[in-house]
Amino acid sequence: MLMMKFLLLAEKYLVFLFLHLLGITLTYREHSPRPQTPCIYIFWHRNIIPLMYLYRKHKLAIIISSSLDGELVAAPCKLLGFEVVRGSSTREGTKALHQMIKLAGDYNLVVTPDGPKGPREVLKKSVLFIAYHTKLPIIPVAVDVDREWLFPSWDLFRLPKPNSTVNITYGKPFVVTSKTGIEEALPKLQFEMDRLHYSNRESSVKE
Repeated sequence: MLMMKFLLLAEKYLVFLFLHLLGITLTYREHSPRPQTPCIYIFWHRNIIPLMYLYRKHKLAIIISSSLDGELVAAPCKLLGFEVVRGSSTREGTKALHQMIKLAGDYNLVVTPDGPKGPREVLKKSVLFIAYHTKLPIIPVAVDVDREWLFPSWDLFRLPKPNSTVNITYGKPFVVTSKTGIEEALPKLQFEMDRLHYSNRESSVKE
């Protein structure tokens, strides 16, 4: 147990240092204006690493799985300035959602709506419940990296190569006005995420 704690502590600082050094080399191109009002950012789970350096110290609260794998991401996120809420749709999910709702007054929120175990790029309802209770608009975020390594994980987790370009497009605000409308909103938001992904890739190719 002591050895595990030591390894996790070492991993936290090593990954933080790695992400900081990698982030310095990245070029970020935002193809649409970043929202200037409180909101809920959503992007697919595989895009956590490409966006971590860009969003560091921006008063963002993010849900990360309470599993050991989640700890490997959560600890460096804290060092980068994120408020981390531990939980998921499968473990401590209700508690995590309530924590996110409480943080909405002080932070912009971040949700990876296909995490923590997939299916890949398939939206789950949790973000819509958060949007309804906080009254914050959902902002879909599409990400494309021109040079990257892909991990053989369920989501094809991506790691940008040094000196690569990260292309980002923000979608229009998506508002959930009623609890009964969540089921109807789910396919609409899924369609917008898919549409934005292809639009962002086209913008990246043109440059």
